[in-house]
Amino acid sequence: MIKLNRAERRRNERENANNKPKSNNWITKPSPKQLKQGSGWFGELDRAYVDINSEYAVMVRTISTKWGTVDHACIRNTKSTDIPWREKQRIKNELFGQDRTAIEVFPAEIDLVDEANMYHLWVFEKGVKLPFGL
Repeated sequence: MIKLNRAERRRNERENANNKPKSNNWITKPSPKQLKQGSGWFGELDRAYVDINSEYAVMVRTISTKWGTVDHACIRNTKSTDIPWREKQRIKNELFGQDRTAIEVFPAEIDLVDEANMYHLWVFEKGVKLPFGL
């Protein structure tokens, strides 16, 4: 377990004040960016959460895209097994809200990165409607 000093804890609390989960089922943890770990997109993850049952871990970064601001959420479970769709929907709702739309991408094989048994959701800003649906 990583221990933060008082100044680091306070800075972490200030940085995450507006990014609190929408549910009390999640505990905020230090992120790779706060711990100055990793590089590339992994090093940009500035929020990290663990559910109260310690079953799921989620790390998040906010990025600007042609579709607006998007929260990139990386999800994995402690068993390193498949995560059912219903669980990903629950996690999205609890962390970002029921009124936000998210997508999961299945890339072209040439763009595939599959090294950590991690699932990625891209969560759009409130009010964004996709040009397709059911």
